[in-house]
Amino acid sequence: MTTPQSNRANDLRAFIEDLRESGDLREIAGADWKLEIGAITEILGEDEGPALLFDEIAGYPKGFRVFSNVLRTHARTARVLGLDKGLAGVALLDAWRKRIKTLRPIPPVTVADGPVFENRIEGDALDLESFPAPVWHEHDGGRYLGTGSAVITRDPESGAVNIGTYRCMVQGKDKISVKMNKGKHGRIAMDKYHAKGEPCPVAIGFGQAVPIFMVSQMPLAPDQREYEVAGWLQDSAVEVVESPLYGLPIPATAEIVIEGVVPPLDETDLPKEGPFGEWPGYFADTTVGEVPLMHVEAVYHRDDPIILGVPPLKPPNNYVSVPLGAAQLWDQMEAAGIPDVTGVWGFVYGGQSGPFTVVSIKQRYAGHAKQTAMAAASARAGCYGGKFVIVVDDDIDISKAEDVIWAVATRCNPRDGLDLIRDVWTSPADPAIAPADRSPHGYTMDRVLIDACRPYRWRADFPAVNVFSDAYRAKMRKKWDI
Repeated sequence: MTTPQSNRANDLRAFIEDLRESGDLREIAGADWKLEIGAITEILGEDEGPALLFDEIAGYPKGFRVFSNVLRTHARTARVLGLDKGLAGVALLDAWRKRIKTLRPIPPVTVADGPVFENRIEGDALDLESFPAPVWHEHDGGRYLGTGSAVITRDPESGAVNIGTYRCMVQGKDKISVKMNKGKHGRIAMDKYHAKGEPCPVAIGFGQAVPIFMVSQMPLAPDQREYEVAGWLQDSAVEVVESPLYGLPIPATAEIVIEGVVPPLDETDLPKEGPFGEWPGYFADTTVGEVPLMHVEAVYHRDDPIILGVPPLKPPNNYVSVPLGAAQLWDQMEAAGIPDVTGVWGFVYGGQSGPFTVVSIKQRYAGHAKQTAMAAASARAGCYGGKFVIVVDDDIDISKAEDVIWAVATRCNPRDGLDLIRDVWTSPADPAIAPADRSPHGYTMDRVLIDACRPYRWRADFPAVNVFSDAYRAKMRKKWDI
């Protein structure tokens, strides 16, 4: 087969080669897929170390590789987002927020063929364990081929294509569980098929250009299309090919893609899924009869395929260095009319801002802080997986936990500054959900709103902060070369 010349921006291998040339890649030979790859990823992630490329994995041929620790540093995250690699913290998040406002979608371009079809496997030859899917965490219940996955579905009513990142656990040679939780766009499309008594066609990529992964795990608006946003992000159209069985658009340069269907769910026929180390830093419960099961009908992969590994790890060892969902929340709060929001941050996050969201504001009127907290708790980007919302003044560096704790400890009067909102939509990954409250019909969690701003009505009388001014500190640094 002759492979057409492909745009370099579409290729995961080109990204890896760039990291190799810049000295930001560590290559490891001989690690075991069972725990060792996961442990090394965890350790180097904690150190904010280089990206990792594993080869010669125990029990697998040379060339079958795993790529991990991809976006752990601000520099690598900024690189993928098209931003200055010197940015960090709220400045990096704000730069991204401003950049995405200039979004000009670039539709994908369909090509006739691509490297993804270098190998095609169907029928009795199917074996998902032919790929070195790791056991990422010490107590995981199985091998997760999909952590940096791109789950591709098409809405049967609108025809809109969605790409989502959902964890995928190997369940046999030709079966894999796909944890599309209720409310997620992929799950909504699947439910529409099932409501008609039809199976839902699915294609899943397990190694694709990083911009596709980046947008697939973002909480995009329903009218935004992942391929179009990824194209804008990489400044060129994403090249796709039609999947042979169901005509789904799959990345032409994807490393591994599986295609098949999720039949209407039969709780008596769904296997055990999990446990799995999830983004809050705990093992999510094992479930039976809940997680959709994909029946794989075909596998396509490149020669010497690469699995994109993006396992959730215990915070602050987050798989993306900034909480991108906080940027979405920031925009949604401004759209709701909340004035003078100066920053939004999350300390424990996945695709959303997470259960510990902090918002800084320049207070303008009595009740401004409370209004801000309520908006943050109810906006879509702050709702799923949320729990605590803390609002602070704009002099607090909200990317530093120590500063946030200081504000809560010294500016919040618990008598007036705490509120509780009950039964808000949340993620089943929250380990604090009581066993009796866990249900395949959905999950809720209460919200705690904390006003840690100087009390507006007497803020002029609030004690001054015991720290030298920025101007005097700068003068001393210059004078004494410190």
